[in-house]
Order: sequence, then C-alpha cells, then structure tokens
Amino acid sequence: MDWHVALAGLLVGTAVGFSGVGGSSLMMPVLVLMLGVQPLIAVGTDLAYSVPTKLVGMFVHGRQHTIRWKLVLLLAMGGVPGAVAGVFLLGAVKRLIPLDALNAELKHGLGILLFIIAGLIVAGQYIQARRDKGKNWVPLRPKATWIIGTGLVVGFLVSLTSIGAGSITMTLMCLILPRMRIQELVGSDVAFAAIIVPIAAAGHWALGSINWAMTLSLLVGSIPGVIIGSRLCGVLPDKIVRPATAFVMAFTGSRMF
Repeated sequence: MDWHVALAGLLVGTAVGFSGVGGSSLMMPVLVLMLGVQPLIAVGTDLAYSVPTKLVGMFVHGRQHTIRWKLVLLLAMGGVPGAVAGVFLLGAVKRLIPLDALNAELKHGLGILLFIIAGLIVAGQYIQARRDKGKNWVPLRPKATWIIGTGLVVGFLVSLTSIGAGSITMTLMCLILPRMRIQELVGSDVAFAAIIVPIAAAGHWALGSINWAMTLSLLVGSIPGVIIGSRLCGVLPDKIVRPATAFVMAFTGSRMF
C-alpha cells in the first residue's frame, strides 16, 4: 500500500465529488510526472480506480436528488458508443505502433488535451459567473442532439486518454444548458462518468494496461474523498477551485513535452 498514492486519490476524489471536474485531469499528471508511470498504463490505471469512485459518487448524488436522469441517458446514448470506438481504435494503434512510440505520442496528446481543458474550465468559470441561480426544471428535448454529441466526443476521449468525463462534460453542459441548477449538472456529470468509465476500463483491462496494485492504493483515498466531496457539493464555492485546477492542468500539460 502506497500512502502517497492514497493521499493523491483522496484529494482528487474530493475534487470530483464537489465540482464534477478534476479527476483524471489531475490524476494523470500525478501518475505520469510524479510517479513515473508509462502514459498507456497510467490511462488504464486511472480508469480502473475511477470506476468505484464514480459509482460511489453517483450513489451519493442520487440520494441527494442532484441527478437529472434524462440528461444522463442522453449523454450515455452518445458516450457508450464513443467509449467503445475509442477502445477499438487504441487497440488497433497499439498493434501498429511500438509501445515506446505509442507512450511518447500519448504523452504529447495528453499535454495538448490538458491545455484545452484548462481553457474550458476557465471558460466555464466565466459562464457560471453570468448565469442566474438556475431553474428547478429545464427542458432537454430542444438540446438533445447537442447533448448526445457531447457524450459521443467525451466517451471517445475518455477511452483514449481517461480525461474528459468531468472537465469537458461539465463545461459543455454549462454552455448547452446555462439555466440548469449547477448541483444537477454536477450530479448528472458524475452519473454519466459512472456509465462510460467502466466500459473504457474494461477495454484497457483487455489490453493489459492496468496496474492493479496502484489502483488499490488510489481507491483507499478516492472513495472516502468522493463521498466527502459529494456531500459538500453546493456548499463550497468553486470560484477559487476552478482557476486553481486550470492552472495546475496548464502547468502539468507543459511538462508533458
């Protein structure tokens, strides 16, 4: 048991619980840069530990009635096939490219994606600053195509990099559904991730890209962390957390090159 890894899981799990973002976006740089894990193994391990973490978060948010299940269903309609497609693409690329070259390319790709997500989180901060307190009920049918498309893109990216289930989904949902309560967006985001992450993790298990010992250490911290964070959802302000998360991701993204 590595308690340094468990502490990282605790901090990241808490961030996921109360903001819906920051999970893989923060954990991936920790695994790759601080622990020296190969990017492909880091992606698989990150997905494996995320499965119980997201499921526990979904359970807590469900009990708090902060999940809009129809929104989750629409996201999953795109996210599930997207995640499956990402796994098959990664498997095909792995057979064509040597492992060292694949790890190098994946590392650079992760760096670029971290920069993009950092910008999206800052944009999400600006959007939320302009929004009202949110309505109790927002119709989803007029935006169904956009929501399904978001799920498709996020599912595909999660399988390839493990990043995006929270950061990209939350930010795009703030753009597409600006009048929905932020608590419902966070809860729905966590529930959507709980559906697509197991699919992506199963694919990486088949590819042999999961470090199970490290996964266990991460879970020791992440499960209590996501419970604490989910309980605090709607209480802690994110006007400080989101810019700080964006800065960390931008900095670590620069270290990927």
